[in-house]
Amino acid sequence: MENFICHNNQVFCILFFFFYYVCFQVNSLSSSTSLPSYSPNTTHYFLCPPNQSFALLQFKSQVTVGSTPQYYCDPNSSDKTASWMESTDCCSWDGITCDEVTGNVIGLDLHCSLLKGTIQDNSSIFQLSHLQWLNLGFNNFNGSKISPEIGRLTHLTELNFSYSKFYGPLPTEISRLYKLTSLDLSDSSFLISIDQQNFDLLASSLTRLTALNLGGTDMSSVKPSSLLNLSRSLMVLDLGNALIQGELPEEIFRFPNLQELYLYYNAHLTGYLPNSNWSSHLRILYLSYTNLKGEIPDSIGNLKCLEVLALGGCKFTGLIPTSVGNLTRLTDLKLFSNYLTGELPSSLSKLEKLTQINLYENMLTGQIPNIFVNFSLSPPSDPQFPCPVNVLSHLTNLDLSFNLFNGSVPSWLFTLPSLEYIDLSNNKLTAPIEQVDLGLPNSLRAVHLQNNHIHGSIPTSIFKLVNLTLLDISSNNLSGTVKFDLLSKLNNLQYLDLSNNNLLSFSSTSNMNYSMPNLTSLRFSSCNVIKFPMFLRTLENLQWLDLSNNRICGPIFKSESEGWKNLTYLNLSNNFLTYIEHHPWKNIQILDLQNNRIQGSIPIPPPSIEVFLFSNNSLSGQIPPSICKLTSLQYLSLSDNNLRGTIPPCLGNFGTGLIMLHLQKNNLQGVIPDTLANASLLKSLDLNSNLLEGPLPRSMTNCTQLEVVNVGNNRISDTFPCWLGSLSELKILVLRSNRFFGPLCDFDEVDLSIFPFQSLRILDLSHNEFTGFLPSRNFARMEAMMNADEDGSGGQYMVESYYSDSVSVTMKGGEYMLDRILTIFTSIDLSRNQFRGEIPEVIGKFKSLLVLNLSHNSLTGNIPLSLANLEALESLDLSFNKLDGRIPEQLTSLTTLEVLNLSFNSLWGRIPQGNQFNTFENYSFIGNKGLCGEPLSAKCGPSSDYDEEDKIVIEFDFQIAAIGFASGLAVGTSTAYCIFSTGKPRWFVRMVEGKRPIKKVRTCSQRR
Repeated sequence: MENFICHNNQVFCILFFFFYYVCFQVNSLSSSTSLPSYSPNTTHYFLCPPNQSFALLQFKSQVTVGSTPQYYCDPNSSDKTASWMESTDCCSWDGITCDEVTGNVIGLDLHCSLLKGTIQDNSSIFQLSHLQWLNLGFNNFNGSKISPEIGRLTHLTELNFSYSKFYGPLPTEISRLYKLTSLDLSDSSFLISIDQQNFDLLASSLTRLTALNLGGTDMSSVKPSSLLNLSRSLMVLDLGNALIQGELPEEIFRFPNLQELYLYYNAHLTGYLPNSNWSSHLRILYLSYTNLKGEIPDSIGNLKCLEVLALGGCKFTGLIPTSVGNLTRLTDLKLFSNYLTGELPSSLSKLEKLTQINLYENMLTGQIPNIFVNFSLSPPSDPQFPCPVNVLSHLTNLDLSFNLFNGSVPSWLFTLPSLEYIDLSNNKLTAPIEQVDLGLPNSLRAVHLQNNHIHGSIPTSIFKLVNLTLLDISSNNLSGTVKFDLLSKLNNLQYLDLSNNNLLSFSSTSNMNYSMPNLTSLRFSSCNVIKFPMFLRTLENLQWLDLSNNRICGPIFKSESEGWKNLTYLNLSNNFLTYIEHHPWKNIQILDLQNNRIQGSIPIPPPSIEVFLFSNNSLSGQIPPSICKLTSLQYLSLSDNNLRGTIPPCLGNFGTGLIMLHLQKNNLQGVIPDTLANASLLKSLDLNSNLLEGPLPRSMTNCTQLEVVNVGNNRISDTFPCWLGSLSELKILVLRSNRFFGPLCDFDEVDLSIFPFQSLRILDLSHNEFTGFLPSRNFARMEAMMNADEDGSGGQYMVESYYSDSVSVTMKGGEYMLDRILTIFTSIDLSRNQFRGEIPEVIGKFKSLLVLNLSHNSLTGNIPLSLANLEALESLDLSFNKLDGRIPEQLTSLTTLEVLNLSFNSLWGRIPQGNQFNTFENYSFIGNKGLCGEPLSAKCGPSSDYDEEDKIVIEFDFQIAAIGFASGLAVGTSTAYCIFSTGKPRWFVRMVEGKRPIKKVRTCSQRR
């Protein structure tokens, strides 16, 4: 009986499940099972519970909808909540997924839905307790913290709040979501912060995680070692740009299931790559722009699944390991901006799936090897005819720029079928560009070969690359003539740069109508062009034209400029232009006509002009008031002309846009207008060498961005402008050769908060009528003089986009024009005034000072011992003062000192010997009756330690020395010049190559 019952029960169970299965299949056929969400037209047999439908509608009412999708979203993204209607079932709404049995809302996907607003703790979204996945990514919930109420959604397996502008600390309640397999809180603004305690709690609780993305959060307080506490089931770990700092443990590369690791843009993350036991599943390794270092280990070749290897912008050294050739699935190789050396390994030819190779900014050497092609035999019976077969047939991008490659530009590079971008610029390639046999279709769009040493002519095969949009072969040694009939075959060309070569201008058939309809940028600087090429008239879409540094003479005729109507940039500087008959540049924004011979009045460009550079010409007349209508003007240079009259007060009416105003070396008169103070963004003001009078306008303190004030060589009469000390950005102050008078300001202790002249690097007060003492407290505030290279920018020039500041300095016995100024150049010139008192000891703290000139004053006392601390000093002039005492022996430690002038003081005792002092001539010490020893002819007595009261006879006849001083000065000056020209200081070699004449005089014949 029991068996019968059990048997009947089994039969009943079988029948029950059979009928249930049939019903389920019927239901499945009438409902969509392929997608997790449902459209309004979907038929289904379950309904959304009313309380959940109400919660969703309430959430919709709490947010607004914007008009612009967030970054990374489809431009056509729309509001998914638009389909949420009270009269319809919520399971049919966009972005909603319901359980097929219960109807409960288990999925909410509103990413890229244009939503805006805040999510408070009482948000109805937290009432959806059955949610398994929640995606609010790429919206704008700016001002919302991640609510601790998120911990109520304990069924969540996927949570995505990425790029939705949540902010604040990560709530600990996240750790309650122990079912999470995917958590994405990434952003790009460090709005979400995660501290050590919170991260440890997250790592210990979320043990099911397979994907964790915290990129762009603030994890600066999280120790990298705590990453080892994360779940070993992790497949994806993204901590890019998360401010992690410290040493990365190698064990992170050994997580058993890890497939994707992103740690990029963590500049303070250090460590090394492991030598063994990598995770064998790694597909993507993205470590660019970290501080990882050491050699790339051979063991990296064991990552047979690797598809992306990105180690750019780190500190890796040594060779590229040959084992990289084992990564046969690799599609993207990024090793740029490291310190890699040696030649490219031939094993790279095995990487047939590569699409990107970026090795720029390393120290790779040798010729570019034939690693991108293999050679098969054709015909098979004749081994004398090898035919290349492309190996990297999928390669689209090859960047080997900024290395040390030499030899030739291989022609086979141009034959790779998928290659679109080649960059071999900034190497040491020398051989001519080889002719290319383009038998097959070519995909090349951009070719960069600039800044090499390539010689020979431009091969005609280059002009067969018909898909080119960019060709840059500037700054080489190319020669020959550019044939425009070939050039015009590049119909798709948009950017062409042939500048700085030895080309012999252009040739074309005059009766042919050439057209390059897509060309927008054309650069022929320093190409020996002698007249405007005729084809320019047909380039109607041309926006950027650079013909600077050529030999174009005479006027600009209207017929020559007909094709320039759409130009926004025109550079004709450094030619021999004399007159502008017509200027049709109605859309011009940048106009550079510097260093020509253009005569007449100032041609006024249209209101669109932003950069107007007209220096070193022969302009005459006054600056017309109509120039003040150029309301977009940012950079104005009219220096080195013959302009007269006054500075128009309306120049200050450019509003906040004016950045540079250079009017030096003209004949401008009158006062400096107060209205210049309206230009609150003004950085550089140069009015040097005019006839300006009156005081400096105090209103200049409104120009808080000022870096350069040069009013030297005028007739300005004023006291020292103490008020300029409040300009925290001021780096150059030149008041020389004016009529300034009175003492320098001595800031009281109550002014310590002002930090006067803290950024000053060049101070020139020479040739004025200043009096009084040199106040120590002023010098104590000049922090930039103490460490001018604090930010490590010693090799950079003080230069803006469209100008470089220049200044004349007196040093080493002469006056020199520095056309460009290095940020490390520091100079103090207080010569030819009436200063008295002692030299302040605090000057010895100026360890960055290169030039110190206190000559022709009435300074007294001893030479301070602290001057021996000026370890960078190259020129020291204390001549024509009333200094007494001995020359400190400590000054011999100044091994950088090239010129020393202590003449005509009251110094006495033995001249120190050793180091640079052994190179100084007698003119450095002449005029001091009490000095003896080499290089002077006066011999010292038997004791070198005599005091002033000692009666030791100095064998020195000052009268004889004075008689010989005239001829000696000539010899000394010549010697100084020889020393200066043969032993240039480091900063000078980078800055200027000898003297620059006051006015360049050139002729067309000379240029030819």
